[in-house]
Amino acid sequence: MDDKKECLTGNCPTPIEADVGSIRLSEGSGGREMQELISQIRSKLGAESDWKNTQDDAASIDFAGKKLVFTSDSYVVTPIFFPGGNIGKIAFCGTVNDLAVMGARPLGLSLSFVLEEGFSKKDFFSIVETIGELSKKHGVPIVTGDTKVVEHGSVDKIIINTSGVGSAEIILDEPLEVGDQIIVSGGIGEHGTALLARRFELETLIETDSKPLWDEINSVRGLIRQAKDVTRGGLAAILNEIAEKNGKQFLINEEKIPIEHEVRALTEVLGIELYNLACEGRFVCIASHKNSDEVVQKLKQFNKHACVVGEVLDGKNVIVQTRFGKKVLNMPHGNIVPRIC
Repeated sequence: MDDKKECLTGNCPTPIEADVGSIRLSEGSGGREMQELISQIRSKLGAESDWKNTQDDAASIDFAGKKLVFTSDSYVVTPIFFPGGNIGKIAFCGTVNDLAVMGARPLGLSLSFVLEEGFSKKDFFSIVETIGELSKKHGVPIVTGDTKVVEHGSVDKIIINTSGVGSAEIILDEPLEVGDQIIVSGGIGEHGTALLARRFELETLIETDSKPLWDEINSVRGLIRQAKDVTRGGLAAILNEIAEKNGKQFLINEEKIPIEHEVRALTEVLGIELYNLACEGRFVCIASHKNSDEVVQKLKQFNKHACVVGEVLDGKNVIVQTRFGKKVLNMPHGNIVPRIC
């Protein structure tokens, strides 16, 4: 079976051998398996000092009367060019968004490349130019970085690492309450389906949803309790992570989740679980019932599909209300979708 098509439904086991043998996580693994591996790494790294939010999208520390926020991520995407963007766009937006969902204004990014010997200069500088254009447009400078070239075959064309720093008055980490409303900022799954359509040479009008989220978050950050961008593992992973962190149950109304018709059709053709598809320009946020209508109206200025999709209850899992009844939405496991963010 073609390794790009294998286990697209996310039902393939990918066990981890923690202390002996090899790491058996494949390139598309996520959910519980990846969380377990990260937990094992953390256990060997020592004390966390004065840093807080170290298990969130970005860590924070008190500095000069404000919160200094720091994050880092690496990007390995195939294909590296896709409808509406390329790996450089994802790298810039992903790091800016990890700061933004913590309530931090991005101040600057680092940018590091690992390049395969023989990689096209034309493609490389196209990626660099994309990052430069986004940097200028959104006022987030690239302030430091590094470039390495490795032997042919050592990596698949290009790996990008970006780190970012930001500043926040208050971290978006307010405790959730029963009755709070769960809001998504726009249509789900467009990034993942855009990449998969290009990968499998399918004709589609879908483009990546990838974009910086700071302006959207900034417009509502005084009205929401928490936020998280919908990346690897899709809605299934993000909702489970927030619910587990807060010790709450989420009840999601499936019919309210905004999904473009073409996105739904493509996932059905490929046999992919829509809830597991990553986005790169969407986020979930939680607001009090009192503030939820105002949050949605503000977010609709950026995306007409922003809406309330559920509410917070007592409990410790994620339940989806479908037309046929309720079901538990578990954390993804196994090989979700390889290398889309």
